[in-house]
Amino acid sequence: MNILRVLHVGTTEPPATLTNDGGHAAAEYDMSVVTAATAAEGLRAYDAEQADCLVIEPPLETDIVAFLEDIRERDPELPVLLFASPTDIDMVSTVLAAGADYVPKTDSDSQDELLAARIETLGGADGEQHSSDPWRQSTAAISRLYSITTQSELSFTEKLDRALAVGTAELGYPFAYATRIEDGSVEVLAVAGNHEDISVGKTTPLSDNYCQLTMAEQNPVAIGNAGADEALSELPVYAELGLECYVGAPITVDGEVYGSLCFAGTEPRDPELIEAQKLTVKTLAQWVGYELERSQREEELERQVERLEEFSNIVSHDLRNPLNVAQGRLEIAQNNCDSRHLATVIDALDRMEDIIEDTLTLARQGQSVDEIEAVEIGSLIEDCWEFVESPNAELRVVDTFTVHGDPNRLSHIFENLFRNSIEHSGGHVTIRIGLKNVMYTSTRAPDSGTFGFYVEDDGPGIPEGRRESVFDAGETTRKDGTGFGLSIVKQTAEAHGWEIELTEGFDGGARFEFTNVR
Repeated sequence: MNILRVLHVGTTEPPATLTNDGGHAAAEYDMSVVTAATAAEGLRAYDAEQADCLVIEPPLETDIVAFLEDIRERDPELPVLLFASPTDIDMVSTVLAAGADYVPKTDSDSQDELLAARIETLGGADGEQHSSDPWRQSTAAISRLYSITTQSELSFTEKLDRALAVGTAELGYPFAYATRIEDGSVEVLAVAGNHEDISVGKTTPLSDNYCQLTMAEQNPVAIGNAGADEALSELPVYAELGLECYVGAPITVDGEVYGSLCFAGTEPRDPELIEAQKLTVKTLAQWVGYELERSQREEELERQVERLEEFSNIVSHDLRNPLNVAQGRLEIAQNNCDSRHLATVIDALDRMEDIIEDTLTLARQGQSVDEIEAVEIGSLIEDCWEFVESPNAELRVVDTFTVHGDPNRLSHIFENLFRNSIEHSGGHVTIRIGLKNVMYTSTRAPDSGTFGFYVEDDGPGIPEGRRESVFDAGETTRKDGTGFGLSIVKQTAEAHGWEIELTEGFDGGARFEFTNVR
């Protein structure tokens, strides 16, 4: 038997396939396997003894694409196989785009056979001549189907339609359909192939369908010859639709069974072949469930944005208008009346205006940052300081640097931090801004990658026990404060992908550190 040299790189233990002479009875090769826990170890192992196939199994301590680039420098033609969960769609998509092949990591009993077959097809010199092997057919189908699911320019419906169409061709079935199962009924959501009784929107009882077996098992079900089974042949799906063969897998959304993904035909199929196809269908069903979850989350976010916009409009219009009326009438009252109560009214109306402004700002911070540009911090904070400057406060720019973000939204960070320092120190305060973990003589941030910066003061500081809660909306120790300022700071920073931490400053005051800044 030929020897197939396999390099396995990943922090997990190698799968059984790589520890038991090929993993299935039809194996054409013995496997000589070298394992490495890190990318660096993997490169050293490859340099010591070249491999016929590289298997990457996340998690990996470094960027997988960067590791692939290092491998490609050594051998541009080396077959690379990603062995990862099908729910890690973004990661799989990125690695596939970098030129790797893919086998989904699942809990299926057929996992070893599929992985071994794919390794042999990729790494074996004569692997392609065994393309009739059902396990090799199934792994090839998974790779082609997954290449469709990672096309970000397509909508979910478009990807599902294409995946069903390609699936029927790759797996050899004339029909494929996705369903929604609810209250004992099966509704067809998408269809590939032409069957007069299988169409989008059609609803039938679950008890009439093979899907009832899929729901009962909560796992893929394969039927090769329904006519040979007395119970199956009595079901309407056989008697009326003539579906002789069937492979179906449950679609799960948020941990609950949503429906099923099914491939079917009117002719019997080889039991070994249809068994090998169960994992392919299961993998595709997992992707459908993941995409449905993502679609539902996006729809909920859109509804939240709509509610926020509605809320903002109400606050802006329905509260500002009467507030403006009250402020106007108050000015008239001040000219006609000299009462100590008017000062209290003025303070109350000013506070209402502050609350409205901060509430509107806070409501808008949850939206994503769309307008990104290079922002020179020195110029930005000069503009911000003009709006909050106190005659007894001093601003010191220790370092100048550039960040990438929305300048209008970034101004909320600095204006609120400046006001926070001034208001909690009685106005007598020095505020410093500089780069984190660099010499004070530095005048620029790194040209690439991420870095950190700080905003600190020499004021009274914030007790350690309150450093987390100060970011909560409405949290304040000042009688006249809204409690929204630091919450706005945090949300704005996170909208840019930054991280923020509150610590003690060099002179005992409050120090806000921002990291993961670009």
